[in-house]
Amino acid sequence: MTLLDADYALDELAAGRIPDRTRLLAGAQALDRVRIEATHADRDLLDAAAELHGAVEGMLDLSENGRARSQLFAAAVRRISIRS
Repeated sequence: MTLLDADYALDELAAGRIPDRTRLLAGAQALDRVRIEATHADRDLLDAAAELHGAVEGMLDLSENGRARSQLFAAAVRRISIRS
């Protein structure tokens, strides 16, 4: 359960692919942990967590807009990974 899993899952969604479920779940859990521990979480990071939770529930938006949003969220996860 690491931010690498979240980055992977968001990258897969950004590419229009369905991520591996195990890594998707791990990524969602990792973002939850960051969200809970952070006093001032980045808005994109909060949205990234919501995006992965939606994907876990089967709500995948693989449209052009959905993929662009996932790409933005993956970048937010990478920013937090660098700081950690």
